[in-house]
Amino acid sequence: MRRFAVIVALGALLGMFAGVATATAAAAAAHGKYTTIDVPGATATIAFSVNDFGVVVGGYTDTQGVGHGFIDRRGVLTTVDDPQAGTASGQGTTVNVINEVGVLGGVYTDGNGVSHGFTDRRGAFTTVDDPHAGTASGQGTSVNGLNNRGELDGTYTDGNGVNHGFIDRRGVFTTVNHAHAGTAPGQGTTLGYINGRGEVIGTYFNSSGQPVTFAGRPGQFSTVTDPAAAPFSTFTGAINDAGVIVGAYIDANGVSHGFIDRRGAFTTLNDPLAGTAPGQGTVAFALNNRGIIVGLYADSHGTTHGFELNNAR
Repeated sequence: MRRFAVIVALGALLGMFAGVATATAAAAAAHGKYTTIDVPGATATIAFSVNDFGVVVGGYTDTQGVGHGFIDRRGVLTTVDDPQAGTASGQGTTVNVINEVGVLGGVYTDGNGVSHGFTDRRGAFTTVDDPHAGTASGQGTSVNGLNNRGELDGTYTDGNGVNHGFIDRRGVFTTVNHAHAGTAPGQGTTLGYINGRGEVIGTYFNSSGQPVTFAGRPGQFSTVTDPAAAPFSTFTGAINDAGVIVGAYIDANGVSHGFIDRRGAFTTLNDPLAGTAPGQGTVAFALNNRGIIVGLYADSHGTTHGFELNNAR
């Protein structure tokens, strides 16, 4: 499965920060009803988005290492596969977002290892490729956000291996690069979500390769840093129409924790089934306008599960 670069960075940093001592600030803990989301037979399941009707979408990996998207309508699971997706290990489809009218956005990896964004309107798939995206293995486009006005955002990797954010308004692509992003391979800017007000969240990798997360309208970005996080280890997942942000941070012991950011007031959330060893923990990827949060947790065996959190407080 592929999402924007935050997943890769999270995985690397979970190991990097294991055992590193640093001062952390205490944060309130979120409580509510947690529900695990596991696609039957999957080796890993991640919930990436939830709309205001409570429909959850995400991705899972099968026993052959192939990725598939899914839709979860009140516990009824449906697999989503872009017809142009490759079927070998490391290839396949991931659904990254769903809007209120049920349009899906995501990414598929073809048989040559190139990524392509897509939208899915009731089974009608349309490929979304930023015109500046590279066409070699490991390059391409991913749709990561989709609002009710039909605006798409996401990330493309160019022919030099540099990441760039983009916004797509009815086929007109605008590149979004954070002013402080590095320009070497593996660096650059990623965008992960766009709300109904045109605000986005994302990550840029500076010239030292360190990730820094941000939110806001293009040209008006503000850095988002959980006060309990180790340096350069906060990641934003989504921003709803009220400006509430969810994401994750990695603590000094290499454990990941979800967070809710309400105008600078951070609340930590941990799925009760999440493991507490380095490389384990909780990541919040999205929330809707009713406050339902979805994401993943890695249990004490290192297995990845999706989760839904209702009535967060």
